[in-house]
Amino acid sequence: MEKEKKCTACGREFVNEEALSQHIKSKHMQDADRNPAKKPYRAKGKIILVIIGIAIIISIYWAISSYIAESNYCKKTPAKEINIGSHANLALHIHADLKIMIDGKELPIPANIGIMPGVMRPIHTHDSSGEIHIEGPCERKFRLGEFFNIWGRGFSRECIFDYCIENGTLKVKINGAEDNNFENYIIREKDNILIEYLSSK
Repeated sequence: MEKEKKCTACGREFVNEEALSQHIKSKHMQDADRNPAKKPYRAKGKIILVIIGIAIIISIYWAISSYIAESNYCKKTPAKEINIGSHANLALHIHADLKIMIDGKELPIPANIGIMPGVMRPIHTHDSSGEIHIEGPCERKFRLGEFFNIWGRGFSRECIFDYCIENGTLKVKINGAEDNNFENYIIREKDNILIEYLSSK
């Protein structure tokens, strides 16, 4: 007669090995599934998933916060204090042509206004053709006066450089039409900007 087999987990005895095996599968493996303490790897796996989830949330929050901070900096900082560094990663890239006429004579607009070693302002020139490049890491409205601030020359509704309305007339034309916004004019793509001063003498 075959010796009875005993379950080491609960002490029950069975007539043969097959019966014991069936008992263990049906009884004690189900108990292990229901009892997390008997399968610590499941709890450990859940902890790892929670940690990964928290890390992802923190990363997303940091990325969004950084984007908002950078966008606010771009939109609120004076153009002469912004350094775009290069032409990479731009959200804004437009061009306009500027001509300055003093008593019928065109004044040259130098190359590399707003450009120096390691620095590139959002409004700048690359050559002396009068083409102005307006570029930035965010969508923003740049004004004509900001270009002159970067250039370091004066421009307002009263004066262009040292030429002031007390001694003549100052006009701004945008694409052929007279405009009264002067330094506050918002530069737009493909604008043809003419600043014209005529002495009264």
